[in-house]
Amino acid sequence: MLQALRRVVLAAALASGSAAAQLPSFEQVRAAYHPSDALLLDRNGEPLADIRFDLTRRRFDWVPLAQFSPALREALIAAEDHRFYEHEGVDWRAFVGSLWHNLLHDNKRGGSTLTMQLAGLLDPAIAIPAAPGARRSVGQKWDQGLAAQELEAHWSKAQILEAYLNLAPFRGDLEGVHAASAVLFGKSPAALDRPEALLITALLPSPNGRAERTARRACARAKKMGVGNLCPRLYELAPRLDTPRNRPRFTLAPHLARRVLHAGGERVTTTLDAATQQAASSGLRDALQGAAQRVSSAAVLVLDVNDASVRAWVGGLDPLSPDAVTTVRSVQSALWLPFSAANLIERRLVTGASLLPNSREGESPWRSMRVALQQPESGSQAAMLALAEPPAERLRQAGLELPKDSAASPELTLLQAAQAFRPFVAGGNWQAARWQADSTAAVARRLWRNDTAYIIADWLADPTQKGAASELQRPDGGWQAVWRMSDPTRDIAIAMHAGERYLIAVQVAGSGSGAEQPARLAARAIAAIQHHLGNPPSRAPRTPSGVVLGVVAFDPPVEPARREWFLRGTEVSLSVAPGRDSTLAHKIVTPEGTSTGALLRSGEALVLESAPATPDARWWADDELIGEGATILWAPPAGHYRLELRSPEGVVWDRREFTLSYPDDDTTREHAPGGGASQSEPRAPVRAPR
Repeated sequence: MLQALRRVVLAAALASGSAAAQLPSFEQVRAAYHPSDALLLDRNGEPLADIRFDLTRRRFDWVPLAQFSPALREALIAAEDHRFYEHEGVDWRAFVGSLWHNLLHDNKRGGSTLTMQLAGLLDPAIAIPAAPGARRSVGQKWDQGLAAQELEAHWSKAQILEAYLNLAPFRGDLEGVHAASAVLFGKSPAALDRPEALLITALLPSPNGRAERTARRACARAKKMGVGNLCPRLYELAPRLDTPRNRPRFTLAPHLARRVLHAGGERVTTTLDAATQQAASSGLRDALQGAAQRVSSAAVLVLDVNDASVRAWVGGLDPLSPDAVTTVRSVQSALWLPFSAANLIERRLVTGASLLPNSREGESPWRSMRVALQQPESGSQAAMLALAEPPAERLRQAGLELPKDSAASPELTLLQAAQAFRPFVAGGNWQAARWQADSTAAVARRLWRNDTAYIIADWLADPTQKGAASELQRPDGGWQAVWRMSDPTRDIAIAMHAGERYLIAVQVAGSGSGAEQPARLAARAIAAIQHHLGNPPSRAPRTPSGVVLGVVAFDPPVEPARREWFLRGTEVSLSVAPGRDSTLAHKIVTPEGTSTGALLRSGEALVLESAPATPDARWWADDELIGEGATILWAPPAGHYRLELRSPEGVVWDRREFTLSYPDDDTTREHAPGGGASQSEPRAPVRAPR
């Protein structure tokens, strides 16, 4: 009888083919498959975050047959089609058996093979109706059998099984074993053990049935397979079937995921490192524990010092909060201080030993440039900024958007602040941060000279500093440069810590006080992140050839004598407060220190005079020797000059900067390096500079 029925169906399949003709090939099905979620990966391929874009169904990456666990394949065949490898699309024994069962009993039983079920998944015309309890009509069942035989004629058994495992519906909107195993058990399909496999396959007849009923079905199947001892484990696992199905699987970097993921199926590899990301996230959470109610936003950014690639991006403690790395802006006037100091150093106007007035009562009236930068909360901040205008062009090159009002401070995000600070610990080179692995690294450009950056970094890495930023330093961290900025108007603080490998930038905004001030919380986060990273102590950067180390004393002795780095040619052994007479100091008497300009008529010359009168004093203009002795005459072309009085060994005793002009001689050439008259050829009577 079965053979006769089989021949009838085969003949009908040859004569008809309306349903079968609509079935695609395996390759077409595989190519048309698109996951509902996009995935963010770290530099080593480890998942960091995922976002769901298709809300109608949830399915993950297509999984090859070989990557499903043997226990799952065994359970599927046993539960749904134990003669799968014997039939050619329709299991006639099961078909006839279900036919008689349905005629004699009210509880209907299907006789569909895996191939028939797959045909129903591929062709909407023969799919099970969506209404609860609805079943296929006789005509649909007939077409389903025809389609199954057509599939068997063109697809291999392995292809049929692989497609079914990827397309079969499970609980709710979960589609495919990959989604079911990941959401319900937190595992890949390859890692499913036998109890989990039995429970998942028991969902197929009734994906949304009660968990306890599904466990009973799985237990019955286990007994038939001779592994009834697994039943207790099946009932223990059953509650997992009701796991919420729309939660993200990975939540380590949700803010960056929202920035770079745009469609289901995307897999974006970043420059992040999962371990560093975890350390940054855990460190921030540890530091803010107990103060979270007073914190409105918090963020961490970790940059690689060498190439500016992002190693960690924590946009906040709440995955759904706005990304504080790029959206929270603050006014940080303190950011100008390292830039202004570097600008002054590079122009050779100051050294780390130069003394600045301190306006704070009860403290020394003078602070050295080094200490003033280390302690931006001191009263020397205004004096530092007054020495030179903030280098607006350098700030723009560092990626900052400057306000139209030149007197206003720039607003910046944590990302901008970290990018601006990094050149001081990266040899003076600025580079835009990069967080996608396949993006081309930005070309590094010179923002500061290497020797200038080295000196500023050395100031910020001084372990003897007593300023508020000193609490950012790790006692056993080796060389480390630190900086902290606060915006009291918005209760925002940014703290930065740079070692040999990483730059850690933390931003905290809130309304705390005392130990819970944003600045203190940011410092606490730096320490916690370093603890989680567990990096070995950092080594100091290599000393560039353009700097020399010297010993300097102070007059008045407001700070102890110390070793100090100088740009070559700017060394001093004694730093004297401006306007203070010192018998130990060699000074330029004329031009006067308050002069910024000098006027000469054609044929006149300047008198350059030093005190005390030292016959072996050397006079240098723009790094060129122009004469020797206590007094010389000098008649250069018009222009801007940097004049220095040096010892025979090259130590700079004093310096001046001024602009020389000849208003009555329009033909006078502009200053060029090397121009000027020697002391033996005075050109005219001298007029003192104005």
